Amino acid sequence: METKNALIVGIRDEDSICHAIAGEIKRAGYNIYATYEDEDTYPSVSRVAEAMGIKKLFPYDARRDEDLEAFTSAVRQEGISLDILVHGISYSTAEGAKLDLPLLDVTWEEFTDAIRVGAFSLAEISGGLLDVFKDDASILAVTLRWSKVAVPRFNVVSATKAALESIIRGLAQSLGNAKKIRVNGISPGFVSTYSLSKIGNRLELLEQAKIKSPLKTNVRKENIASLAVSILENPSITGMIYPIDAGVDIMGV
Repeated sequence: METKNALIVGIRDEDSICHAIAGEIKRAGYNIYATYEDEDTYPSVSRVAEAMGIKKLFPYDARRDEDLEAFTSAVRQEGISLDILVHGISYSTAEGAKLDLPLLDVTWEEFTDAIRVGAFSLAEISGGLLDVFKDDASILAVTLRWSKVAVPRFNVVSATKAALESIIRGLAQSLGNAKKIRVNGISPGFVSTYSLSKIGNRLELLEQAKIKSPLKTNVRKENIASLAVSILENPSITGMIYPIDAGVDIMGV
């Protein structure tokens, strides 16, 4: 039986959406490889890796050219042929991220930093690993409803998610032509993660989302993960963004 391999970029700890997706991918029979941002995040990611049986961790800070080169070279040196890439890193969790500034006060340097981490890194990783993707491989990026709305004090994150969704569509076209690689996005509603804690009180935000939902419930990580694997393994879809938020997005304010 041919070995199936998946690379997950974005596991932070057991609460992260990428952790749930990685677990579901592993249950589907894939070997898992993953990245960690820096020495501060390594302990929590390595704890997850040991518990889940992740094959290898690679250091990768999306803001550093040298990290991109070392990371993609290391994957090649390991002889890994990729079936799946999951991109779940976000500027909202990057060290030193400028999240509380009005958009008018954000500098060009800060904006380019945000775009590179939260959006363009998907293109950089995909391009850097193009030769190790199998034909008919599948890429999934984690986006957010904020790509479509104004969010006070977090508009830089909104801009990166909008850019990410455009990059998803562009890569779907170019990688589909090059190697029949599919590229899609998943847009989860609020779940209890480190990223959510950067916005405000997690319990209050989750309660607000539950009240707004027509189902009067919050989306569950295991349901997000299940949908992610369904998208990744479906050979007939590409260039799409799939919301999963217990219906919050359809509701008016």
